[in-house]
Amino acid sequence: MGVDVSRVLIADGDASLRQQLFSALLGCDVFSDIVGTTSDALTHLGAERYGVVVVDVSLQAGDVDRVIAYIAGMPVLERPVVLVLAANPEATRTLDVEIVQIVLRKPVNLPQLVDVVRSCVRSSRKRSIESSVGRDAQTQ
Repeated sequence: MGVDVSRVLIADGDASLRQQLFSALLGCDVFSDIVGTTSDALTHLGAERYGVVVVDVSLQAGDVDRVIAYIAGMPVLERPVVLVLAANPEATRTLDVEIVQIVLRKPVNLPQLVDVVRSCVRSSRKRSIESSVGRDAQTQ
């Protein structure tokens, strides 16, 4: 199963922020799924592939470390870009820096967040194209 590098998973306990980000990304032709708990995030990650995951460090009903660990267990070429939102940056100190590429402080500036997510989607697309070209060259 390949990664849908244009799809974003938004996992945040703040329903208003989830909906605002979902709507703003949709306006930019970036499609996303939204969840509010760790267990829902893990369910979506198990069922779908994403190019980008936006996750709140204080995600409800669980531990964000479980989400990060799940992503770490994925094959490297299938891992999404992970963007963590945190009201307290100290809370991100223990997160796996190999998996978490970006940390933004809450409250977030929505236009800035949208720009960062769109940039991550572009980066995922580029990485996907490069890995496809590399695999094609190896099979020839």
